[in-house]
Amino acid sequence: MRRVLALDNGVVIVADPFASPLAAVVVAVGVGSLYEDGDKRGITHLLEHVMFRVPGFDVDEAVESLGGSNNAYTQRDAIMITLEGLAASAGGLVELAHRLYVNEKYAEEDVERERAAVLSELRQSRENPSDRVGELAVKALFGDSDWGAPVGGTPETVESIELRDLLEHKRKWFVGGNTLVVLSGGFSEEAMEKAARLFGGLEGGRPQRRTPTWAEGPKRLIEERDVDGVYYAKAVRVAVDNAAAVYPLLSAASIHLEAGTKSVLFNVVRSTGIAYSYYVDFDVVGDVGYLAVVVESARGLEEVRKAVEDALRPRRPPPYRLSFFKYLWESSWRSPVNRAVTLAEFYLKGGRPQEAERVFWSAAVVGTAWLEGRIIDVAEAYLLPEKI
Repeated sequence: MRRVLALDNGVVIVADPFASPLAAVVVAVGVGSLYEDGDKRGITHLLEHVMFRVPGFDVDEAVESLGGSNNAYTQRDAIMITLEGLAASAGGLVELAHRLYVNEKYAEEDVERERAAVLSELRQSRENPSDRVGELAVKALFGDSDWGAPVGGTPETVESIELRDLLEHKRKWFVGGNTLVVLSGGFSEEAMEKAARLFGGLEGGRPQRRTPTWAEGPKRLIEERDVDGVYYAKAVRVAVDNAAAVYPLLSAASIHLEAGTKSVLFNVVRSTGIAYSYYVDFDVVGDVGYLAVVVESARGLEEVRKAVEDALRPRRPPPYRLSFFKYLWESSWRSPVNRAVTLAEFYLKGGRPQEAERVFWSAAVVGTAWLEGRIIDVAEAYLLPEKI
């Protein structure tokens, strides 16, 4: 039975036991790009990289010795460390997660190595027309603001971050009242107790967080690139009265829009020959939320604009799509790390982990019909072939 434990220092632990040969430990800290200073944008993402550099200790070897793997993510409102391995190693995964969390002995040379990796990542994203047009659509919607800024920062801001900045950032945000730990899968009660003991020893407190800024963007951004087709993105801002309710709606809408060969986008983009591939992006934090559709290398601008407009028309899914949603959900739900990440994200948006299945299923039934009357702003971006 899934349960939530609040420790005296503010740390929240979600225990999600189910029969599995694997177990996952996910640690989420409530800070991301929305809460960074503009001149240090990307500091959370850089910290995510540096956290796996522990002098004299090989993190990757340690996790593989536990029969597992590790990963990490930086989002607008959180940084997540994910560990998954053999169920019998759950206690070791907890210890490793705690070690990564509390370590502050970072070497300058390691910071520089990870800075170089992050800068490469930023270049790759900017040079990738699909990533670039999606980023531009969000900026067209929210302008020069916290919401309009790239999660990973810019080369200029990342270059300016020093080791002391990383440590100050970590000490401010990595405290008990801003930390969530999720255990999922075949972990033992001993592993759960170890998590409570180790993370219960963290310093308490809850950092003050300002309200992220958003602005009226230019509504349309256009670039000419060395591409053959048209890369098009449309972003819509949605009215948010409760982030915990809107997050599952956005998640389910993205599945109905892009997943499977009977998805809305497959029908209006792929089957019509307009383009081969596409993806959906979304987020909600506080009272701000958006949904974006990106179409890659379309054959023409006007027809892809019309297709995406049609795709975003509110509609309820037919019964067979609900069966497909259930298939996707059950397939993903067998994975401890997938479950743990979903539960962590849902909790950070204000949701109750005990209600996750019911809430996400209710959202799936609605499809995109809930968008009716909820779209309050629209923006678009496109990359066009360079004129010769």
